[in-house]
Amino acid sequence: MTRKRSRRWFFVTLVVLALLYLVLIARVFLLEADMSLGLSRISGPGLQGLIVDRSTYVPPKDSVVQPGQLSMLVDVVETLDSLRDDSADTLEMRTSFADLLNRYTISLSEYRWVRSVVSGVREQEVSRKRRTRADSTNTQRLRMFLPRLEDHGMFFRDTLDREALVQ
Repeated sequence: MTRKRSRRWFFVTLVVLALLYLVLIARVFLLEADMSLGLSRISGPGLQGLIVDRSTYVPPKDSVVQPGQLSMLVDVVETLDSLRDDSADTLEMRTSFADLLNRYTISLSEYRWVRSVVSGVREQEVSRKRRTRADSTNTQRLRMFLPRLEDHGMFFRDTLDREALVQ
């Protein structure tokens, strides 16, 4: 009697462990699919719901923009401006913009800061105001990307990223 009972419990334990193993394997595949398809990231209305990094960005103390941040801004400008030329709808522009920010793992607050610094540097170039050390560094770094940004001047005039600028 005890031998039959122990065999039964052994069999039940093996079945439970096999099911647990199958669930864990399926979970790995589902997580991988979710990461590549981004199904769970859509968690709110508008642009904010599409952005993975929702943290608030704290600018560096020296207020100097990094070259990677400038590269991200150039990519955003070129992509959104090309979509405007293709007369893409708002949803397509929003998802393309969110995909770019997610590719660079940048939050909306960091994007706002980078864009405001670049806009400030561009305005200082025109007005020739007195510059701080951070502004001089930002100006030097921006000179590498300025020809590509000036090809898309309508971007800054039309504010194609206006949804991202609203807090």
